[in-house]
Amino acid sequence: ISSQLGPNPCFLDGEKLSRGQSGKLSHGGTLYLVNQNHPFKLHYSLSSNGRGSNSAQKGLKAADKTKGEREGKESPSSPTPKRSIRDFFSTSPTKIAGFDIDGCIITTKSGKVFPTAPDDWKILYPEIQPKLASLLKKGYKVVFFTNQMGIAKGKLRPEVFKSKVEDILVTLKLPVQVFVAAGPGIYRKPVTGMWNHLCDKANDGVTVDKKESLFVGDAAGRPENWAPGKKKKDFSCSDRLLALNIGLQFYTPEEYFLGWKRAPYSLPDFDPRKLDSNARLYDPPSASLTSIKTEVIVAVGFPASGKSTFFHTHIIPKGYVYVNRVSAGKGLDKRTPTLHAHFYLVFIVCHSKCNNQNSGRYVDVAKAAGVPCRCFQFSATLEQAKHNNRFREMAPSDTKHAKVNDMVFHSYKKHFVAPALSEGFSEILQIHFVPNFKDSQSETLYRQFSEG
Repeated sequence: ISSQLGPNPCFLDGEKLSRGQSGKLSHGGTLYLVNQNHPFKLHYSLSSNGRGSNSAQKGLKAADKTKGEREGKESPSSPTPKRSIRDFFSTSPTKIAGFDIDGCIITTKSGKVFPTAPDDWKILYPEIQPKLASLLKKGYKVVFFTNQMGIAKGKLRPEVFKSKVEDILVTLKLPVQVFVAAGPGIYRKPVTGMWNHLCDKANDGVTVDKKESLFVGDAAGRPENWAPGKKKKDFSCSDRLLALNIGLQFYTPEEYFLGWKRAPYSLPDFDPRKLDSNARLYDPPSASLTSIKTEVIVAVGFPASGKSTFFHTHIIPKGYVYVNRVSAGKGLDKRTPTLHAHFYLVFIVCHSKCNNQNSGRYVDVAKAAGVPCRCFQFSATLEQAKHNNRFREMAPSDTKHAKVNDMVFHSYKKHFVAPALSEGFSEILQIHFVPNFKDSQSETLYRQFSEG
């Protein structure tokens, strides 16, 4: 009796079994594992005690070897042949040839940007299989690295994607190691989590030679019309950035498989590798961060631009009292009688045309109390703030931050109006993001491109 568990149908001779269906196979019958491919003949005999003989214990013997397996590594004792990546490689090479999958190894048969069904795929170029085979002969391990956010979002079942990858490997007839980032975080390209896992835990302890290794992917930051034929702009630069983060040679599929010349490309505006940990903290340098007199400081900047860290590090230890928008609210005026006894920090998340009256309210309260009101404008750009946001989601921390989605960032940028002295501020300081990493691991993570 055979039961179909996966999403792709199998056949018992001519009988089709869909998910959840079962059927019987007689002696001499043929089981086709996926659709009508990969035939396995059933042979059995009974001994005098009613149990299967030694020859029967060999189970199903493949009429055609499972493609992708090494000669002689078939497991005849198992009635359900297994394709374990551990069976593919007798040794773990020092040279890695890494590839993205979608848009690099495969494309859709339908011509759509996204597949319409699990079997809506085909090998992108006929040159791919022989090129990969040549790499194996040269001593490389071929590894696929793919982002599949649809799994985390519930739009793609893991078993469906696993079956699809298995079908791709069957078509290629080659041993390939596959890593899948099923959601956000350190494993999602261009962050190097999948590569690190390969090197640390999935290469049998063999050190990878990055100088001899390479990575190929279609998310390369190429502009619109990067080649004749009205080529579309790349949706991302994550594959090229992964190679940059690791330190690998990088190629697009057209460059590597077809021999095309290198296409133009652009990198993100914010490069975390170039951030200076010893840069000046604020401008103008002649200004003072704190005062010996009572004052109000209004903070303006993107979410994740470093406001909280800056004030808790440099300002609050000097005796300032923190008042955020939520705790201040309409009750800020009630604090006025005691304002002279404290220094106040007020955070403004969005200083815009629509609500710069918020800062005006704080300025008015300061004036009513007879104290100055300064503005600290945090200079982190949109790209840097989004990078900071991703970093604090990935990095271990004792401080919890609410996740900020892209809509909030872009809304801030759209409505932002730079603060001006004409609003009543006594001084405006530009505060620069100067990181102070708690350890080398945090710095290594921060200095990686985190999104393409």
